[in-house]
Amino acid sequence: MTRILPKTTPDNKTLSGVIIILSLVLLLSGCASSLQKARLHLARAQEREKSFRTEEAIAFYKKSLEEAEREVRKRPSARAYLLKGLAEVKLARWPEASRSFSQAAALGEEKAEGWAREVSLLGLAVSLEEQGLSGPAIRLYSILSERGKFSPVVRAALGRLIDSQLELLPAVAEKEQEKIITKSIGIVEKALESDPACGYYHYLLSQLFGHRGKYRESFEEAVMARELGLPGLEIHRDNDNQIVFCYRRLKDSLAGEAWTEFSRTYRLWINKWKWPDEETPDWKRR
Repeated sequence: MTRILPKTTPDNKTLSGVIIILSLVLLLSGCASSLQKARLHLARAQEREKSFRTEEAIAFYKKSLEEAEREVRKRPSARAYLLKGLAEVKLARWPEASRSFSQAAALGEEKAEGWAREVSLLGLAVSLEEQGLSGPAIRLYSILSERGKFSPVVRAALGRLIDSQLELLPAVAEKEQEKIITKSIGIVEKALESDPACGYYHYLLSQLFGHRGKYRESFEEAVMARELGLPGLEIHRDNDNQIVFCYRRLKDSLAGEAWTEFSRTYRLWINKWKWPDEETPDWKRR
């Protein structure tokens, strides 16, 4: 004979317990989702930045910032503020990034305290420069480029410092130009000792060697910059133009075996980059 089991229905306490558990699960998963989305958008932005898809990268940095802001509103944490600050740095929102890193430090992220100070100083230097106080701005750029620990700040400060020095060249005598270039080369070479894989530093050194008339050295640094990667499409293309510029200068100045050797080396590189000819980077034919 078949045994019929009695039907059971959950009581109110059981239902209440289930509802509470489900609510907590949904709440926690929502919080985790904001952090995960912030990380994911940040990674996607960095990927597109490397591919020189600048507008897409900026859009993803903004999405990362939005998710991080949502997270800090729901559940403030050191990690959430750190992600928020990183996105703000990429968007050059220096005061906001400094505040985010300060909050991350207050919640236990020790390294963020130093980042907050450096970002704050960089923001101040940029503001000073934009308001016509180039002297104090340059001093801050110099300090940050020499003593900074947060690589995005160090690179930004060094780039602005070198740009400010190159802007002085047209207004000074040739002897003074040589002093400025020599000093600038020393600054970049010192930075490269700490971060030899930074393509942007090699790019800066290539530009400086070009100003000095050392076209072979400029070419070599530009090749390294291209191979290591550069932070934006405009700089990438400027670096390619520097490679072509060096080729033209060396074509005019080298002869015999020296030209044959350089020409062979140059051909190997442009074949690797799939340039159609010696003076046409791949992006110019698109």
